[in-house]
Amino acid sequence: MPRHSFRQRRSGAAPSSDMLFGLNPALEVLRISPDLLEKLYVARGVQAGDRVVAEARARGVAIEVTDRSALDRMTGGGHHQGVAVRIKPFSFAPIDELLRDAPRLLVVLDGVTDPQNLGAIVRSAEVLGAGGVILPRDRNVGVTPTVVRASSGAAVHLPVAQVVNLVRTLEQVKDAGYWIVGLDAAGGSRFQDLPPFERVVVVVGGEGKGIRPLVARSCDFMVAIPVRGRVTSLNVAAAAAIGLHELMARLPQLATIPGDR
Repeated sequence: MPRHSFRQRRSGAAPSSDMLFGLNPALEVLRISPDLLEKLYVARGVQAGDRVVAEARARGVAIEVTDRSALDRMTGGGHHQGVAVRIKPFSFAPIDELLRDAPRLLVVLDGVTDPQNLGAIVRSAEVLGAGGVILPRDRNVGVTPTVVRASSGAAVHLPVAQVVNLVRTLEQVKDAGYWIVGLDAAGGSRFQDLPPFERVVVVVGGEGKGIRPLVARSCDFMVAIPVRGRVTSLNVAAAAAIGLHELMARLPQLATIPGDR
């Protein structure tokens, strides 16, 4: 996947948090998530931007021709190649609305701080049939342009709720009829030991620290993913994908009702 970077800056200024820049990243997000774009900015005289402009026009995205110095300021001196896009503010789903729709599989994140990991988890959740993702407002990355791009557009299609108190939300989720399964290397349960579920939530902790103790106490089961190699841990996004796949196998009705989540 083509890369853009907020690290390769020629000045100490940070880029605007709603900007995505670079030719390939701009083309990619135009193709997968044009509805999320507010405006395309193109520096004067940048011939390589013609493809991006044509894509934006075809998809009805507003275009503004500007100076390279303006793009330098918007991207914090990043390697923008004369092209940047502004992402609209992400629209989070209300938790009450998400639970009212009663999807049979949900993902809850506790302290995932890497936008690439969050994007990968959202993508896995959408592909594997989850009905939504819940994340805390604090100590967790929000849905940024990098997350949208890393999700390959899944963030556009899958409801994502942001909550103030994760423990209180898990109690609300339980009251709505869900079992809560946490993923933890020290968990005392295995996937094959779990009972069949009608509705289930998988809780995934953050990079390095895992699920916080207070959140873990809200889980009905703590499940460990078996590790057989020399490396003793999994990336959080990989662990989430395995957990989703395993829990989906315990919801066989999902495989027989196309589009029903």
